[in-house]
Amino acid sequence: MNTRLRAGAGRAPVDLPASLFPVDGFTRVHDPLHARVLVLEDSTTRLCVTVIEQTSIFDDQIARTRKILHEVCAVDPAHALIVASHTFSAPHVHPPGHAPPGEEERNARLSSAVDDALTRAATDAVRTLRPARTGFGLGACRVNVQRDVRTSHGWWLGADDSGPTDDSVGVLRIDAAEGVNDGPIAVLVNHAVQSSVLNGSLTRSGDREVTADLAGATATRVERHYGADTVALFLVGAAGDQAPYLTAVRTTVDKNGRFHRSDAQEAGHTLVDLLGERLAAETIRIADRTRTTEPTTPLRVTHDNVEVPAQLPPAGSLHALRPTTRYAFTPAGLTEAPVVAARIGDTVLAGLQAELNARTGIDLKAASPFPATCVVTMVNGAAKYMADAGSYDRITYEAMNSRYAKGAAETVTARLVELLREL
Repeated sequence: MNTRLRAGAGRAPVDLPASLFPVDGFTRVHDPLHARVLVLEDSTTRLCVTVIEQTSIFDDQIARTRKILHEVCAVDPAHALIVASHTFSAPHVHPPGHAPPGEEERNARLSSAVDDALTRAATDAVRTLRPARTGFGLGACRVNVQRDVRTSHGWWLGADDSGPTDDSVGVLRIDAAEGVNDGPIAVLVNHAVQSSVLNGSLTRSGDREVTADLAGATATRVERHYGADTVALFLVGAAGDQAPYLTAVRTTVDKNGRFHRSDAQEAGHTLVDLLGERLAAETIRIADRTRTTEPTTPLRVTHDNVEVPAQLPPAGSLHALRPTTRYAFTPAGLTEAPVVAARIGDTVLAGLQAELNARTGIDLKAASPFPATCVVTMVNGAAKYMADAGSYDRITYEAMNSRYAKGAAETVTARLVELLREL
């Protein structure tokens, strides 16, 4: 079988004019959001990895994105991995009829702007297809911290330096088969951290700014280092309980259970720059030492819907959740969790919609038959948290704020390992 790989990549900014605002609580743009597309093909399969700088992507947008990728890139919808970068500082593209009151027209314009950026990025990806080589490298960078902390009232959100984290950085480098001294076609960086440095932060004037946050800062710095022809795609890992090490908004819980909030405001962007520089530097260090070769195995993509235990989501507003030592987890039968596994040379992407905790991501990589394994969440939609079993015992925020019951993460991990073995 001919496994000669070809690759092309493109990126495009999302045009958000001032007349669009306010939209979904945002009032202006600090730095642009992007859509990034990587197309890979061999003699039998064409695969597309797309990263859109959004918090999450709803089902109707996933369907629309698949349609665009099919029309522009001739990619089978089943072979499209659509990933949200999970920046918390981007307006949601709401389904029609679900936008905030009075924002239907602006939401439609936002949706169109994202689709247009995706189309331009996909067009460039197909236009630049050429013979390619791949290589995987692994390093470490501590820009994340365990966010589950014990308080006198139960577990809550904070920063625990002694808690479990996954500081590994996986980098898939894709080079042109010719032109050894040129920059890479694409660099995929996989790290377990939420892109939420500026989550909830406001400027001194009260503006809430759109920003690609940590994921965008990292990708942009990698692209600037290698040049305009390189596209960097940030694949968020098992980051359900992994916050940025530094955040603009700091919330603490005192001994009486009261919340106290402070906001670094404009200075928060300096924190994004610091962490983005650090993660980008490690990505570049790994990529520079990674040797690429022509793959000897074909591209493969496989899917499954895993049956897992479900629970009722928290009643009322999520803002009403508080640290507690007693919580009634209410079983709700079974539900399905979609998963996907893709093989690119000797590297595999193990993906799912739900946000896994770092413990689960570490376990999944350890059990994988591939040393080069990237655990990717926010893939082809969003499903909020799927916490590890211990989180339910501790009654963490991720366990309470989940439609999946205790044991779901472990069931999904076992099935994903089976899929990886099949690859």
